[in-house]
Amino acid sequence: MNDILFKTKPRLFLFGIFVSGFFFFLIMSLFCFQLSNGEHQIIGYSFAGIFALFSILILYQLFKIRILKISRNGIIIKKYLLPQKTNLKFEEIKTIKQTEEKTRIYPGVNMFEKGFLLSNYKTIISLKNSKKIELISLSETDFYEVEKLFFKLKRGEGKIKKPKKQFYLFSYLLENGGTILLILFINILNIGLLSEIIKKTVA
Repeated sequence: MNDILFKTKPRLFLFGIFVSGFFFFLIMSLFCFQLSNGEHQIIGYSFAGIFALFSILILYQLFKIRILKISRNGIIIKKYLLPQKTNLKFEEIKTIKQTEEKTRIYPGVNMFEKGFLLSNYKTIISLKNSKKIELISLSETDFYEVEKLFFKLKRGEGKIKKPKKQFYLFSYLLENGGTILLILFINILNIGLLSEIIKKTVA
C-alpha cells in the first residue's frame, strides 16, 4: 500500500486538549509535590499522585489516537504516535460515514447568546464481514477528502488527483481557528504555572 494519496491529521481539538491536559496535570503534580512539607506533606503527596495519575491516563488516550491513510489499494488505519496499523482493501469495506453530535459547553446567559457548542465527530467504517471500526479523531475536513477519494477509487476512476495542500491547509485552519486560540490560552496558563514552580525551586 504505497503511493499514499491522502493522510489525515488528528482532530486539532482532540490532540491539542490531550497534549495540553497531559502537561497541565503533570505541572500540577509537580506543584503539589513542591508544596508537600511539614504537616501538609501527606495531603500534598496525595494530590501530586492524583494529578500524576490523570496525566498518565491522558497520555494513554493520546497514544490511542488513530489516523487514516488512503492509497490506490485501500485504507490504512494507523495509531498516530505508534507504528501499529491495520490494512483494509476496498473490497473489504462496505460503507464509510461520519456522524456529528453537538454538546453544549456553555448555554449562554440570555436569549441573545447562542452559547458554545462542541462538535464531536465519529467516523464509522463498516466492513462486509459485519464488523465496524469507529474513530473519533477525524475532522470534518479530513473526512470529506477521505470519502471523496474512497468513492472515486472504489468506482475505479482512472485519474486521481491528490488534494491541493494550500486549499487543504486553508480549510484546516478555518475549521480549527477557535481551537487554536483555546489551546494557546491553556498553554499560556501551563507556562505561567511552570515558571512559578521554577522560581520557587531556584529561590
